Amino acid sequence: NVFFLMLVSVMATGQSLSSEEIIPALKNGGYTIFMRHAQAPAELPTEATASPGNTTLERQLDEKGRSDAIAFGEAIRRLGIPLESIESSPSYRTRQTARLAGLTDVTIRDYLLQEETEIPESVLIPMRAALAIKPESGNQLLISHSGNISAIFPDLDPYISQGEAIIIDPAISISIPLARILITDWQNF
Repeated sequence: NVFFLMLVSVMATGQSLSSEEIIPALKNGGYTIFMRHAQAPAELPTEATASPGNTTLERQLDEKGRSDAIAFGEAIRRLGIPLESIESSPSYRTRQTARLAGLTDVTIRDYLLQEETEIPESVLIPMRAALAIKPESGNQLLISHSGNISAIFPDLDPYISQGEAIIIDPAISISIPLARILITDWQNF
């Protein structure tokens, strides 16, 4: 198959697939979309500025982040990219990203919460195990934070942007990204 040969070439040369090349593959399923939450400023909200449901006053998406999350969900549905499973960190901003994208049946996973650069092996083990699962029908979407993504991809350059997704093929490698897609790029396909 032509796509398999393209993947072998990517693995051999260390190059990534373009977004235009990865979208048809995602429509067939079997991949992991490892995504950082949509744009959320570092400043914590006050009771007056907190989004509905943000009772613990955690970081939350700003207007651009909310708009991008909505557009991401619309693009996933319009493109016909099937999602077999959706997992999120328990943080408000990751759950808000999923909710605004219109994603349902989201499973909360504590190991996706890590934001630190030094992540303990006790967290990396279940995260690597989740990344190694090749979805049977559809794709796996994990919504997480920069610390987790950087732990799996320590040589990522440039650094992972808010809302950016790393696409991996668990059958090939969980540590070599096939593609990177900014949250604003999904709507352009």
